[in-house]
Amino acid sequence: MKAQLFFYILVFLLIAACGKSKGPGLSDKELFAQKETTDTTQQSKQETVSPDTGTYVIPPGIKYTESRAVDPANPPVVFDIANRKLNIKKFNLSDYYTKVRFIKIKHPMPATEGNFLFNADCQIWFEKGGGLIGPWFNSLFKFTDNYIIAGDAAFGIHCYDKEGKFLYTIESNDFPKAYNASKNSFSFNETDMKGFSGLNSGISAIGNNCLYRLKEDNKNMLCLYDLAEKKRIMMRPLEVRNLFFSESPRLLENNLTANYVYQVDDTLSRDFFVTSDLKGDTLCRFPNYNPMPKLKKNVSYSSPPSPVIYYYGNQLTVRQSMNDTVYRLLPPNRLLPAYVLNFGTYRIDIQTYLYGNQSENLLPYYWKESDHYILFAYTKNRETPNNIKNGSVKFFYSYYDKKTRQFYHFSEGMTLPVDELFIENPIPDGLPFILWHADISDNQLRVCYSKRRLEEIIKKKGFSSLSPDQQNKLKTLQSDLGESEVLIMILE
Repeated sequence: MKAQLFFYILVFLLIAACGKSKGPGLSDKELFAQKETTDTTQQSKQETVSPDTGTYVIPPGIKYTESRAVDPANPPVVFDIANRKLNIKKFNLSDYYTKVRFIKIKHPMPATEGNFLFNADCQIWFEKGGGLIGPWFNSLFKFTDNYIIAGDAAFGIHCYDKEGKFLYTIESNDFPKAYNASKNSFSFNETDMKGFSGLNSGISAIGNNCLYRLKEDNKNMLCLYDLAEKKRIMMRPLEVRNLFFSESPRLLENNLTANYVYQVDDTLSRDFFVTSDLKGDTLCRFPNYNPMPKLKKNVSYSSPPSPVIYYYGNQLTVRQSMNDTVYRLLPPNRLLPAYVLNFGTYRIDIQTYLYGNQSENLLPYYWKESDHYILFAYTKNRETPNNIKNGSVKFFYSYYDKKTRQFYHFSEGMTLPVDELFIENPIPDGLPFILWHADISDNQLRVCYSKRRLEEIIKKKGFSSLSPDQQNKLKTLQSDLGESEVLIMILE
């Protein structure tokens, strides 16, 4: 009984440290069923923003008060990362999957004119002068119950059936651009851009509907598209802070949306997450409880790490950047704590992340969840090209088994980053893969292999550690795969 009491106290303290609950301790059923009433509407209208005190209060007109209450019957799972007595156990795919199948999809454009992109080098020129150069574009591959959506903001998004047969183009993105297929590079003027514009995370889909950012007539729009009817069924203006703000509104069930809006230097809205209806009317604002950093004038700072946002089933799951709690969204107004990352004294504060020495801190880096396990990678010291090169950053790869409720580590730590780490695949006819390339969703693990990506895998340091049979198989696949084809491995 004492141990159970201690556990609940620990969970309470961890949640309090990561984010406050502003709503009542209602049950999931009560909160989910909460409707707009005279009382809730009146409550919202009575609360106003207080710039004098800096205290967050709900702006006028917001329909629902947020809640982050813990479900006492299902408290969040705590990952005790602060405990450095690591439980070492090899991660074995055969513990979770029994069969493999392959799908091959082909881009509708000739390979010399357009293709699926994997870390393509891109030059973007702006109307007011200057430009940006970098590997900004990756193709996305989204799976729904009946369709595969594939493409990118350069060469459009396209719809395929579940077996990989091309059905039709959703957005063609036929704006002027210079493309060099052999170098996997292209350039364009930002003002010419049109069509799907959400980069690699700007589209979400539930059932037959998908929601994405669209640039049309030089205006940013939000588009709801019916995949079965092959047509747009809703469009409205969308405020976009900049081209490279990767997050866009995510589609929820009942055609609600959720948007991650956190920026470390945001002193105005003080939100991190917002739910809305399709018209854009805000339903609930979830305030940011991360401390506000003291920004130094004329001193550049490290950008905060990306948030974790994904669907578990049709349930949106989110971990705010610089926060330790992973929440399930119960629309319209509840974030249910599901996991807590307890870094203890190794936890980094925002001020140190922006400007300080991080060599003794443990930092979350990679998170993927399936029905049966969670893959989680974190680093000691910040992951940067220089730190990787000089060996001053160490990568810790771990996983949580949901059946045994045990938290394991692959090893004591590695120097290999996620985009170098090979995962062995003992499933008959399965292919090994680089962890960074894996998309894990519910009861499937999917990996996309392009001809160029297979070539890069063959050149990786870990390739020589594979069996001769697997090495030969990858070389044969690389030779046989067409320039405009992508092979998708699905483990089930």
